[in-house]
Amino acid sequence: MLEREGDLRTHNSQSMEETDEVDLWMREEKDECELLMREQKDEEMVTEEEEQYVLQPSPSLPNRETPSLSPVQDIECRVWLAPHLDMEFATLDEAWFYWKNYGGSVGFGVRKDFGRKGKDKVYTSYKYVCQSEGQREKDKRDHLTKIPRAETRTDCKVFLQVKLYRDCQKYKVVSFHTDHNHPLQKPEACHLITTQREVSEVARIDIHLAESSGIRPRETHELLSRQAGGVRSIGYTLDDLNNCIRDKKKKAMEYGAAVAITKYFAKRVSENPFFQHFEDITENQEIVNILWIDGKMLADYARFGEVVIFDTTFGTNKEKWALGTFVGFNHFKEIMIFCAALICDSNTTSFEWVFTKFLEAHNGKRPVTMFTDQESAIVSAIKHVMPDTKHALCVWHIQQNCQKRFMYYKKKGIDISGDFSKCMHKYEDEDVFVKAMQVLAGKVEGDEDKKWVKTMFGCKEKWAYCFMKHAYTLGIRSTQASESINSNLKRYLNVKLDVNRFLEQFERVVDGKREKEVKSEFEMRKKIPRVGLHIPILCEAGKIYTPKIFELFQKEYELSGSAYIENIDGNTFFVGMCNINSEECSNKTRQVVWNRGDQSIACCCKKFERMGILCCHALKVLDREDIKIIPPKYILKRWTQDAKDEYIVNREGKVIIEDTMLEVRNRRAQLMRELAPTYDKAAFDEEQTQFLLNVLRSAREQYEDRYGNSSKTANDHGQEISNSQPENSLRLKKKNGDNRSKRKKAWNENLSKRKKGNGRSISNSQPLR
Repeated sequence: MLEREGDLRTHNSQSMEETDEVDLWMREEKDECELLMREQKDEEMVTEEEEQYVLQPSPSLPNRETPSLSPVQDIECRVWLAPHLDMEFATLDEAWFYWKNYGGSVGFGVRKDFGRKGKDKVYTSYKYVCQSEGQREKDKRDHLTKIPRAETRTDCKVFLQVKLYRDCQKYKVVSFHTDHNHPLQKPEACHLITTQREVSEVARIDIHLAESSGIRPRETHELLSRQAGGVRSIGYTLDDLNNCIRDKKKKAMEYGAAVAITKYFAKRVSENPFFQHFEDITENQEIVNILWIDGKMLADYARFGEVVIFDTTFGTNKEKWALGTFVGFNHFKEIMIFCAALICDSNTTSFEWVFTKFLEAHNGKRPVTMFTDQESAIVSAIKHVMPDTKHALCVWHIQQNCQKRFMYYKKKGIDISGDFSKCMHKYEDEDVFVKAMQVLAGKVEGDEDKKWVKTMFGCKEKWAYCFMKHAYTLGIRSTQASESINSNLKRYLNVKLDVNRFLEQFERVVDGKREKEVKSEFEMRKKIPRVGLHIPILCEAGKIYTPKIFELFQKEYELSGSAYIENIDGNTFFVGMCNINSEECSNKTRQVVWNRGDQSIACCCKKFERMGILCCHALKVLDREDIKIIPPKYILKRWTQDAKDEYIVNREGKVIIEDTMLEVRNRRAQLMRELAPTYDKAAFDEEQTQFLLNVLRSAREQYEDRYGNSSKTANDHGQEISNSQPENSLRLKKKNGDNRSKRKKAWNENLSKRKKGNGRSISNSQPLR
């Protein structure tokens, strides 16, 4: 019938009609002798008509000699040939593979129709049909459909029927029909046929890897298409790619968020045995809080966990739970994460549980100082769980609250927020601070405003500079350091993500911070520190401190050049500073106590106690006393280049391995480097491609025979948890009444609910007139 199909058919003279099912089963009862005679005849003689179906090379390679083929390769080479009687297949999979690829070469989709099984539960026959076979069943709702779907069934009679011959244990074609009653697809569109599209396991790994890396589906499809040689060669469409991503998400959440989280944690534990996780479970089998920490977080906190910032301002996820992060500074003065928690209810009980598990994971080591916001539940929890820890409040949040509260005072010419800022940052003497706060309180009007000032004065030890200068803070005054974490989270997270996806994307943020630390480590060992003055103390500091800390130390030493000794009283030095801009001396005089016996030095500015590096006043005295190197006791290991050289043990006494997957990644990269150049070269030649495929198949068979299922892959690593639904399934507690993750609607988004003109609201029950 159709010209293209007629070109591919091997015998137009023989027109086969569909046999009746009764005749099909009658053929099974034919005399065995007749069957043997026909098989013998087929072996001795090949007719001219059958010679058309002998294996031929691909039409695209006419000059290529036919190589020796495996059974699967034999089927692959016959996909351009039309079916004929007694065509043999070792299995039904081979028959389906042939029919599917034959349909793709001709230009039609295929389906499996039905099959019959014998008493031994083995298929004795199977029928394959065209995708347009049959007709669409009528739906009783069709009269309600305004725009019905286009018809795809044309009652096409094309089919292929195979039967099992038990004497040779092979399936043979017993009947077929190849005349279609509908147009066939053009060659350039055959890759869009449903049965020609399939996302392989290798492609699924690439898709999921790209999706977890934040690459959009359209960009992923374009990248993989270019890698495969074009859209027609990739084997699937953009819709198939989106469906693949959707199916993975759906499967992960098949039994609920709680089971998904459990599987995620089990995977992390299998990858890193030092990974720890805790779940706060109620009597109703509801998870209300989750806390997790990996091996590197344990090691980082052991080295740099003196000052911690706890922040819960980020709460963007589908379950509306708040994300609590324990953040600190490494030896490069960069952000690092010590622990993370998901908190359902922001109450004192929840925060007490979080802080308790945090200390339990870190061998009971408490931070010296912890910065938080002013939430009363957090304040109470810290006081109860970590009473010895210095609790400090975020001055940035306090300043923002002050500006909002006293904004209208500026219209009266009273700058309350400016006076309060001086109390926070300027006054070093406690008596001066108290007097300034009393003056500020006298300017405030209204009971609520006076109450706020009184409340802030009651907790002055947590935010005022004159009280905080004695605390070990590493120069931190607010929780703004955690805002960089939140800004990264906003890039990867949104309100539509479930908890499982939330954890995966959070892992990306942590990996990004760690990669930045590795880069800083690389740059430190690559570059020589920039020393302004080549003097012994700076040259020594450049070799000891990290680049960021060395810059701070060098700045202090430069300031010491502007310092002068006003007076000396025994071991006490009175150090003043010259104002370089106005060429005048500052009224601030610092007292520096120097002990020559044990080479101890202390300044009243408390910079070393607060930051961990010597101040310019102390450096001036050391220079005056001809001390040309930094006393060893004033070099904190946390700021040195060797801060991470020591081993850290966990609470079981085992040495913590920070990155247990490092060797796995290195071996995978080595395999890719060895294989990639080879298949790039072989892809340009058919003979080389077939040779390389045979080698790889042989190597894979040998690998499977030797190792079997003993090794894990990147796809199934850590999937020890069964996919079956657990008997006593946990569930996440639903948080009600929290709309922090919902944005406010813009003014124009509500226009549809109002009449144009008068702006009156329209009831949903009243029609427009």
